[in-house]
Amino acid sequence: MDDLDSLTSLRKILNTYSSLIFKAGVVLTVLAAFFLFTNLFTEIYDTPKILILSIFTALMLLFLTLRFAFSGKAVFVRTPLDIPLLLLMAVAVVSTILSPSPYVALLGNQLKIHGSLVSIVIYVLFYFVLVNSFKSIKDIQWIFNLILPAALILAVVSLLSYAGVKILPEPWAQTANFTPTGSPFSTTAVLALLVPVVVMQIFSSSKPLFIILNSLFLLIFGAAIALTGNWATWIGALLGLVLTVFAISPIRQISRIRPISLMGLIGPICLIGLITILSFVPPLGKAKNPLYTLSQNFPREIQLGFVSSWKISASAFRDSPFWGTGPATFAFNFTNYKPLEFNSTKLWNLRFDSAFNEYLQVLSALGGIGVLAFLSLTALFVSAAYKSYMSYMSDRSDPEKERLTLAVSGLVFFVMLALHPSTLVLWIVGILILAAYMTLTTGNSSTETPRRSTIPGILLILSIASVLFAGYFGGKITLADYHHRLALNAVAQNQGIVAYNELVAAEKLNPWSDLYRTDLAQTNFALANSIAAAKGPSEASPSGSLTDQDKQNIQVLLQQSINEGRIATNLSPRSTVNWEILALLYRQISGVAQNALTFSLDSYGRAIEQDPLNPILRVNVGGVYYAAQNYDMAIRFFTDAVNLKPDYANAYYNLSVALKDKGDLEGAIAAAENTLPLVDSDSADYKTLNDYLADLKKTSQSEIEPPAAADSSALQEKGLPKVVDVGTPPAKIATPEAIEK
Repeated sequence: MDDLDSLTSLRKILNTYSSLIFKAGVVLTVLAAFFLFTNLFTEIYDTPKILILSIFTALMLLFLTLRFAFSGKAVFVRTPLDIPLLLLMAVAVVSTILSPSPYVALLGNQLKIHGSLVSIVIYVLFYFVLVNSFKSIKDIQWIFNLILPAALILAVVSLLSYAGVKILPEPWAQTANFTPTGSPFSTTAVLALLVPVVVMQIFSSSKPLFIILNSLFLLIFGAAIALTGNWATWIGALLGLVLTVFAISPIRQISRIRPISLMGLIGPICLIGLITILSFVPPLGKAKNPLYTLSQNFPREIQLGFVSSWKISASAFRDSPFWGTGPATFAFNFTNYKPLEFNSTKLWNLRFDSAFNEYLQVLSALGGIGVLAFLSLTALFVSAAYKSYMSYMSDRSDPEKERLTLAVSGLVFFVMLALHPSTLVLWIVGILILAAYMTLTTGNSSTETPRRSTIPGILLILSIASVLFAGYFGGKITLADYHHRLALNAVAQNQGIVAYNELVAAEKLNPWSDLYRTDLAQTNFALANSIAAAKGPSEASPSGSLTDQDKQNIQVLLQQSINEGRIATNLSPRSTVNWEILALLYRQISGVAQNALTFSLDSYGRAIEQDPLNPILRVNVGGVYYAAQNYDMAIRFFTDAVNLKPDYANAYYNLSVALKDKGDLEGAIAAAENTLPLVDSDSADYKTLNDYLADLKKTSQSEIEPPAAADSSALQEKGLPKVVDVGTPPAKIATPEAIEK
């Protein structure tokens, strides 16, 4: 009897407090998405936000399955979006397993968790937790009534940063584009999603004070979007405004709108329009326009162009049509498939990890099945939203009003996904809107298991096991990231030993991160190089002052450096950066390691296999060949760089010096003359180049060495003893084919 009473009491507690805990948890999760950031982690914005999202999702999953277990039956709310979301998650799992870079697909690229399999699973579970926990329209209204003031504070903080007000003392928080979400796009995208909510409240509020408050919300939201947003958020906000206004009052019924509501809408719109014009139109004559100056100095986010993105995603789809290359692998697809004409753009030396929009991102990462699931998700929501839109025209009740508002916000969400790659914050708020809308639309549509079924107990056990498993490994990964942040702080303070120890601790906790491996490889090398630079042979001391212990330390550190670099390439073989770092490490220890330059050339060759149209890599390879006095191969790779990017001054310059040293004076002069127009005539480089060209024409001599062949470490001296064993050189160096002009 006591057991039965205890069970009944637990059931009452769950029923009484679960709704309150749920609403508080949702609000805290959204507030964390808006405002939480800390430099305790490598990625100061996304990592703490996704931690809070994960904890909330895990706790609500446990509450949900506990409720099922105590009631003796499992009741799931069914929505039209369930199957597309589950299919998307299933494709992500399969894609990760089959991916050439499974660890990156699982945990994200360079510790950017958003877009990885882990993030996709969390987003889908977050959606199902929400739709199964919302109880009524009042729950949704309560949550959004708290989110709106938070969004207002977010907009104000962004505008203050834009105006140059220093909110926090940290240097990284004093830039004009600082915002607590992590990016101006994330902030303005959230504000655009909430524009329909504010507009609806302007028209539906009966109290003048509420109309004025919401009018102020609209003004500040609009100003933040106009000044700090981009074209994707401008279109999203404008679409949300137009659709909401037209649904509330078609043109033929405009006379029925209350004057105070009409002024509450028109006033902010006129002011926003004026702010927009002033920020983009330069002042006439000697007039001053601070808004225009601020706009010109504002660091705008860089987005990969649609054409390049389409070619990259289509090429990735061609080679991996069903499952894609794996979540979070667009950066690798970018280097593999970027078109040649990309080298003619101003962004030619950048590497993008996001496509033009979310649909091309999914096509590249999750293949044809993944993009079909995502398109189905979009189509099903658009279809439901259209029905709600038309239904509101005939029935303007409160439930229909809420459905319309959420439907328009959901449409804005998908429009912005079609115009820009997504972010963590956008997905959190977007999923909240989708779940709230589907809860109101589906009503009591649910699937229920019979009483006394074993399914609730099995679900409870599975959820507990999953949460414990995720908590254990998630905790280790989070702690590893904390140690990595400490290592980065130590590097900034020039504390090499501290950085080394912290990286070792991070690597032990998370041995699957290639970033930790490459950082540790470079730290090992830096420590060895500092010893060699301080105590190695020099002009003042030809024999140096290295002790036997110093020599042993250098040997151990360099061996560890090479081993860590190799492991990084094994963990993520598609990463051009990993191969490039390994190649540079080999090159920098060529004075103390036999065959190091051979290994360097092989690693550079593998880097070029992953980034075949990168002229910088070709110049680096040419520099290695030049250092080995193989002028023919040096000339070949410098020529490759010129053919890949005909306006690349550094490639022409290196080519000229290599041709000069080979004895081709005419070719050297021609290459130098081709370089001059590509260099700013007011720069020091132009004078150096002009003097070099004059020497070639007068004396046929020059002491200049190509920049690509310059030594960068104390361990490249050819006379040093060979104390590091890098193994047997490859039988055949990975040498890419020459690039035709």
